[in-house]
Amino acid sequence: MNNIDLTPTEIALELSQKIGKKISNRKVNLALAALGFQKKRKISKGKSRWQLSDRGKDYGRIYFVNSLNSTWSGNQIKWNEKVIDLIETNLLTITS
Repeated sequence: MNNIDLTPTEIALELSQKIGKKISNRKVNLALAALGFQKKRKISKGKSRWQLSDRGKDYGRIYFVNSLNSTWSGNQIKWNEKVIDLIETNLLTITS
């Protein structure tokens, strides 16, 4: 299976089940940044968004999404399942 549609929340759930310890989507985002796959870009005062880096383009793709729960819409990075193993290998980065 080669799934490229995983959100950080879905990755966090997969990792949590895999290692038996709760991992948050925030820690997944920080780990993806530590791996050099994404970086934060300020969009306005106090607000920022994750941006896919050149290195991250091998693992992620940007999709335009509309929220089902709110009026939010915008770009969202979704990730290939290969990042799960990369994040797990670097768990010290996300659990400290």
